[in-house]
Amino acid sequence: MKGNILFVCFCLVFSTAFAQKRKTAHFPLNTAQWTFAPGKVQFIQEKGLPAMKISPDAGKVVAKGLDFSEGTIEFDVKPNNLTFYFRYQNANENECFYLRMNRSGNPTAIEGIQYAPVVDGVLLWDLYPQYQSNATFTKGDWNHIKLVISGAQMRIYVNDTDKPALGVEHLEGNPASGTIAFEGDMVVSNLVVRSGKTGNLSSSPGMDPTSNDPRYIRRWAVTDPVPIPKNVDFTYDLLPTPETSWRVLEAERRGLVNLTRSFGKNKTRSIIWLKVNIQSAEEQKKKMNLGFLDDVWVFLNGQILYLDKNLQGRLMEKEPGGRCSVENTSFMLPLKKGSNELLIGLANDPYWGRGMIARMGDLDGIEIKPDPTFDIRLIKLPEGIVKTYAGTYILPNGTKAQVAVDGKFLRLSGKSFVSTLLYPEADNKFFSRDIAIEVEFAKNNEDKVTHFIIYLNGKQIMEAKRME
Repeated sequence: MKGNILFVCFCLVFSTAFAQKRKTAHFPLNTAQWTFAPGKVQFIQEKGLPAMKISPDAGKVVAKGLDFSEGTIEFDVKPNNLTFYFRYQNANENECFYLRMNRSGNPTAIEGIQYAPVVDGVLLWDLYPQYQSNATFTKGDWNHIKLVISGAQMRIYVNDTDKPALGVEHLEGNPASGTIAFEGDMVVSNLVVRSGKTGNLSSSPGMDPTSNDPRYIRRWAVTDPVPIPKNVDFTYDLLPTPETSWRVLEAERRGLVNLTRSFGKNKTRSIIWLKVNIQSAEEQKKKMNLGFLDDVWVFLNGQILYLDKNLQGRLMEKEPGGRCSVENTSFMLPLKKGSNELLIGLANDPYWGRGMIARMGDLDGIEIKPDPTFDIRLIKLPEGIVKTYAGTYILPNGTKAQVAVDGKFLRLSGKSFVSTLLYPEADNKFFSRDIAIEVEFAKNNEDKVTHFIIYLNGKQIMEAKRME
């Protein structure tokens, strides 16, 4: 009986020691331990050690039977191209680190290496410019890579196990654990995975460097994506309507409104609208810094204020390198006293990250809140009242203007101006969100509509008589 107990204890000690050794052992580089496309991966010997040679067109080579959340991952690699994935749930959700091989041999290139999350199949490199850095590495020769991952943080070492080449204060991907994978043209050897070995690296996120800066606008009302017709850059028909649904969205760290995380991969070109209300104590101008991807339209109080594109690798690329940053652009907001509507439209092509960062120059005399409404001026009018204003009107130059019922509202059109929807703000007064006009209808003593008056920025500019 005593011998059996000793034998059981020996087995427990041996199995525990084996399990601990397994945690720190070389991860096998053989056919049985990896999932890969047939004929695209070779398992060879390099300097007497097992190695995995990956073809350029192999796609992702995924480790089997590994559930890694935190610890240390090290490997030697001879790359012509290298992308490494960890906490890999699938191709749509994982964390990613890669070398930019066109920066090999250039240790001062600030974008030599990059970390980025993959969210819904989109690699969000363009939303996180802060997670790239310089490093010394060589194309086509052996390099040593080490990743230390602890909860929300990571340190990456490239050919120097003492000094990290990149520190990530907050891992931005969705998965908390997963396997690992390689992609690219490379030979991998000496792969070691030490689960739980994080050194003295904290698992808590590092401080958000913008957390003490109240100038960032961190709460927005947003719409769902609206598809943009093919071969159309922008049209006023894409503007929100009274039927548009809104919800309030909180910005992430550094004031980033990560629309890819909220709405997923953009399969066709579409636009998302974001809105806040700015209450101003007086008429004044305020500077705004704006980071955006890829196309932006900014409206203030219904009027277009700014439009631009941030297209990486093209003439309209914004600093830094087509990424989303408050360095992208800045402009002035001419605020009126009282309520001001700031409406921003963001559009981008499929498979790119989509997001925005907005920061005011200062907050003196203003208050900013998300505004999930259409327009504070809008009121509801009975359909019968709206119909009374429909008809043909004669402008001062003799041309005709048509006022027609369009759903619950009116549409003003004519040869002299762009067709625009008119929304009621009083029983007889309507406003346009496309152009800075208001239209006031007048009646005679018999309660018949006789003419309308057009106001531009509050000043009367035109009167049109109704045809009988």
